[in-house]
Amino acid sequence: MAGTFQQKEQPTQTAWLSHQDGISIKSSLSDIKVFAYGAYDKLDQDGDGFVTKAELSNSFTDPSVGWREKSFLLFLIRRIEDIAAAYDEEWANEKCGISRVDLQEYFDQIEVRDDGTCEARPRPEAWQKVPVPSGGINLTQTFQDIHDYALKTFDSLDQDGDGFLSREELHNAATDELTGWREKSFLIFLMRNLEPISNAFDEEWAPESAGISRMDLQEYFRLLRI
Repeated sequence: MAGTFQQKEQPTQTAWLSHQDGISIKSSLSDIKVFAYGAYDKLDQDGDGFVTKAELSNSFTDPSVGWREKSFLLFLIRRIEDIAAAYDEEWANEKCGISRVDLQEYFDQIEVRDDGTCEARPRPEAWQKVPVPSGGINLTQTFQDIHDYALKTFDSLDQDGDGFLSREELHNAATDELTGWREKSFLIFLMRNLEPISNAFDEEWAPESAGISRMDLQEYFRLLRI
């Protein structure tokens, strides 16, 4: 006797069942996020700021990792493409995995329904006000130049290598006799607008008043170009 069946509807990229990967998604999203943040430096074995599928797999096969953490790792492995696409790092030459900001944006966008399925919701913008330009330059013409300069020289400006530009570090660069007048004007702009720039993106893992991050620069100048 011939049987009939009904084809299952294909799930969306951001939908899953209430119980998958050995965990209850609805009750464990916060735990997964906390785990991913807390273990990030250990997971990022080559220290390039991105956690790859290979690095996640290495941790997953580590016999010292408990079953609960393995279920979290499996969640990240199965959704690595969606998570890695949550935020577009303009400064990354080639996106090769999950960054900290990808984790933050991905979990901020997820809304879980009572039936266990979920969908991504756009993150409400935390910034709306454009600061008053200053710094002795024609900003209408040079926003893009400042943006490009700050990202290109970020590592050299970040003297302590903590991923944030402090006022002191910007001041040191601006007073360096080897810095040209045009670059000095860019640095003055960054110093005078340090607070609004550093508030452009909220890094949940960073201490308060850490300074300007790459994400701050990207989000701040994205708004100014609108």
